[in-house]
Amino acid sequence: MNLEKAPFPNATPVAYTIERAATVIDEEAGIVEYIASDESRDFYNEVILARGWKFDNFKKNSPFVDSHNYGSIDAVLGKVIDWRIDREKKQLINRVQWAIDVESNELARKGWEMTRAGYLCAVSIGAWSVERVTRWGQPAAWQREIKKLGYEESDAPDVVHLKMQQTELSAVVLGANPNAVAKGYKDGILDDSDLSAAEKQFQAMQRNAASHRAAQQSALAQEEAKARRLRRVLDAIQ
Repeated sequence: MNLEKAPFPNATPVAYTIERAATVIDEEAGIVEYIASDESRDFYNEVILARGWKFDNFKKNSPFVDSHNYGSIDAVLGKVIDWRIDREKKQLINRVQWAIDVESNELARKGWEMTRAGYLCAVSIGAWSVERVTRWGQPAAWQREIKKLGYEESDAPDVVHLKMQQTELSAVVLGANPNAVAKGYKDGILDDSDLSAAEKQFQAMQRNAASHRAAQQSALAQEEAKARRLRRVLDAIQ
């Protein structure tokens, strides 16, 4: 997420992609319901607790955009008109209205046609993590949370996000069924420029993942260095 300043104390930006079949609610109005997030492990080996979703700023402005692009109004595909937490299924549900009533918004119309035809079903939620526990920073609290989630420590997610502030929802190509994308191309709904954009998105995801892992490894190295310094101090005292 390209946000200059965290709007919440100690917040870090998070983008979480999930693939689910979109549920069309109203074809005439372009209204679709998406599972925006659940408690499955994500691309970065992290988990977001469904009960922790907050919407303080999202209530004021709830954009639905193309691939986390905030640089232009041309990337606005519509708006999120409703959201709720399904506590039984542990899912965050977003209801979206595509801007198909805006004649000049060709991207929204293309996205809507692909969604209605079943070729585009993935969404990625943009959010700020305002409270979390990690394998490295808060090991005791992290162990408690992964135990509640049913994970063994050796195969557990590295981060559990306890509270998240949603900022937007994005329609994305990656995460969708590749066969559906291929069929959309064959049927003429997607063209070469769309596939090129998808390739760029995939490359960006790879770079982000590598950067994320490097940051986590750096944090671990810092914690280990602190532990060594503390050990030397304790040894000197003894």
